Amino acid sequence: MRPIRSRWVITGLTAALTWSVGVSPGFAHHSFGMYDMTKSSEIDGTVSKMEWSNPHCWLFVIVVSPDGEQTIHGFEMTSVGEMHRRGWTKTILMPGDKVKVKYHPLRDGRLDGYLMSVITPDGRVIGLAPAGQSGQGAAPPPAEPSG
Repeated sequence: MRPIRSRWVITGLTAALTWSVGVSPGFAHHSFGMYDMTKSSEIDGTVSKMEWSNPHCWLFVIVVSPDGEQTIHGFEMTSVGEMHRRGWTKTILMPGDKVKVKYHPLRDGRLDGYLMSVITPDGRVIGLAPAGQSGQGAAPPPAEPSG
């Protein structure tokens, strides 16, 4: 009887180890350390594109400097499910829309940040995060101007 019990124990431990190794990346989460959550900035620009995908949505905005140079700012957002809960849809902003974006800037000075809210030209506020909410911490995918 002892050898059968040992096989069940070994099988159970193997299954538990396999499950824990396979599932552990799903429990991992990003740090907010790359964003300065104590500061906020605003930019005015034109929506280049919005990536509506998990694990994080992204908004890319073209900003034109006074000398006419265009730069693209990428703003990280939360997951699709959380975006829906905050009233967003994948078509709420379209390329060419004029927007004002409020965001937490990156600590290293790059143009990207964690999106707090978007204000449309008619004054409508989209996506105001709950108080105390912070960012997700993934590096933004490369931005390309629409065109």
